[in-house]
Amino acid sequence: MFLNIKKLAAIACVSMAVGVATIPSIVSAQNSSQPSSTETRKPHNGNSWKKLNLTDAQKAQMKTIRENAKAQTDAVLTPEQRDILQKSQQSGDHKGVWKSLNLTDAQKQQLKTIRENTQAQMKSVLTPEQQQQVSQMKKR
Repeated sequence: MFLNIKKLAAIACVSMAVGVATIPSIVSAQNSSQPSSTETRKPHNGNSWKKLNLTDAQKAQMKTIRENAKAQTDAVLTPEQRDILQKSQQSGDHKGVWKSLNLTDAQKQQLKTIRENTQAQMKSVLTPEQQQQVSQMKKR
């Protein structure tokens, strides 16, 4: 049982970290006069996402989905946990941050549901060809 919880926590951490690190780099590709906080850190696999050639409409949908997921995640976390997460994002030090949050089993389950729903929503935005490209990227 404990190993399943650890696996679940690890999956949730990786998924959220990837979402936080990659999706903003897609959206930030739009021209802006001010650098955002996502531009100061290295995007995780950002070049792979660029290969999908998302349309402006898809980028906007992805941004909305990502913002909704962040709002849902923030609602699950305590103020202290949100503060820890925010500080790690600002510093760029993501290693072990999710473990340091000491999530309850209920929080882990809620975050898993949010992650799964977010992934399904993002997948629905992509064309079949783009979905195939994502599958190939995951295999690598």
